[in-house]
Amino acid sequence: MRKLFKLSILSIVFVLNANAYKVGDVVSDDIANKLKLGSGITVVDFFASWCVSCQKELPLVNDLSLNSDEKKLKVVGVGTDENVEEGIVFQKKLDLKFYIFNDKNQNVVSKFDPIGMPAIYYIKDKKILKIRFGAINHINEVIKQDIKDL
Repeated sequence: MRKLFKLSILSIVFVLNANAYKVGDVVSDDIANKLKLGSGITVVDFFASWCVSCQKELPLVNDLSLNSDEKKLKVVGVGTDENVEEGIVFQKKLDLKFYIFNDKNQNVVSKFDPIGMPAIYYIKDKKILKIRFGAINHINEVIKQDIKDL
């Protein structure tokens, strides 16, 4: 019975997430413009002020963005807080230096529909190359390795 319940929950999550961008998909021009996607690989990091893992990972992502050649790797954040003012306070507290699109109307978030926070998407030429969901130790090192592997 317990297995059936878990399977039902997973099925619901899959159905609700079926229209979300996935690896191989090309993001729309509208989304690409909002995220200011670059010509190299862009790491798009979805986060929220309430996300404990985001609070730990964002400083590492920030350091990575500051020490990377933007022609090769660009970092873009998507603030998903419904209360944008709270989100901006959080971003300032962490002293984030990369471009952040605060998704006030949840339009970008709804297109990607990440299944967890934080969520990292690797995008090149508007095509999604790889996705990572959830907390990851040493995310800056993981991103560096992912970029090499891509």
